[in-house]
Amino acid sequence: MADRSPELAIDAFFKQLSPCDTLCVAVSGGSDSTALLHLLHQYLADHEGPRLVAVTVDHGLRTAARDEAQQVAALCATLNIQHHIVIWDGQKSKTGVQDAARNARYALLRQTALACGAGAIVTAHTRDDQVETIRMRRRRGTGRGLSGMAQSVLYNRDCWILRPLLEVRKQALRDHLKQAGIGWLDDPSNLDRRYERVRIRLDESNPAEDDELLSMVSAMTQARHKEAESLGRFLKDNVIVHADMIVELPQVPEILSDHLQQAVALMAALMGGRAYLPGARSQDQIARFCAGGGAPRITLSRSVLDRRAQSIFIYRETRGLPRMSIEPDSTIVWDGRHQITNLASSGAILIGPAGKWQDPSLAELPGNVPPGVISRARGAQPVIISSGDVPVSTNAVSAAGQASISRYLTHFDLFLPDFECMVANSCATVFGLPAYPPSPL
Repeated sequence: MADRSPELAIDAFFKQLSPCDTLCVAVSGGSDSTALLHLLHQYLADHEGPRLVAVTVDHGLRTAARDEAQQVAALCATLNIQHHIVIWDGQKSKTGVQDAARNARYALLRQTALACGAGAIVTAHTRDDQVETIRMRRRRGTGRGLSGMAQSVLYNRDCWILRPLLEVRKQALRDHLKQAGIGWLDDPSNLDRRYERVRIRLDESNPAEDDELLSMVSAMTQARHKEAESLGRFLKDNVIVHADMIVELPQVPEILSDHLQQAVALMAALMGGRAYLPGARSQDQIARFCAGGGAPRITLSRSVLDRRAQSIFIYRETRGLPRMSIEPDSTIVWDGRHQITNLASSGAILIGPAGKWQDPSLAELPGNVPPGVISRARGAQPVIISSGDVPVSTNAVSAAGQASISRYLTHFDLFLPDFECMVANSCATVFGLPAYPPSPL
């Protein structure tokens, strides 16, 4: 796959971009993000378009980070670009720190972007980053993840992350900065072998393979767009959600078996509150189950798959269900499945599983849903636990205005790549949720 010059990439980006008033640009001070900021500023100096707001996240992991953020602020001042420094407060775990920092960074960027009225966050992921991502995912096994990073990703259902430089080499960005007489900062963590991405970069760099990897990415992305159309139609036509706690899928002719297997994998993740689909090793198990082989009831992605003569029922298993306290005027995601807000101005509420208690507010379900399925699924539903450790229906509390509860689709609601939007909207339809906003690209 041919790489683009930085200037052509930015020109193509603005030609695709829907009209908006403000763009939030993530700028760490490294070569990639500094070049991105300068390229956007350079383009907008000659064209009408959105105003730029730059944001630097200080993760609080290095003492030099604060001074580096100030250097970014100084650069923004010379370009007359509004700049914000946001700090990741709180205790940092010694394990999984890169993932935690990434999640905190996006949360802080989103918060700043929404406060500034920005239509999206623009990040400086490059062609090099794309190759490293593919290498990392290939190490973990083949599958849908090999389609790589998407050009646009919806974060938290309300803020788009845009990546205009995915076809641009890092070296081309550095050459651009040198020509413009602009320096950049080097983060020492980019050479720290404790991190998987760094090991991939240092040990598996092979420019001769890059074009082949990126061609594979392009082909898989196109395939996923086509797959999304047919799977989306299958979901709308065949999935039934009972009382927001049981998914029903029909047994289908062999010609639709691939779609059924994909739907089962997806619904297992959604009903189990999982961010990721079952791994490659589970696909054979799903195929065998859907074809009528093996045990008629199995667990996968924290969900129970219950096969009957005419239908497959999928619901959350009753193990590993949390109890979580919600402070006043606060919102949590419970079990990866429900977003719950404590609407009270004082007094925390405790959320836990219903267990053996049967919520009297739940509507009667169709006669074809087996009683055992209903009983087990109800036991995994969230309820409010009173001070006397007595369950109270979340429906009743919601109706009384004490709390609000809505279905949360972890697989889509945190990070939604543009090539999954059609499937996500089909799932939103069957769960009775609003559609996801369209990509600005």
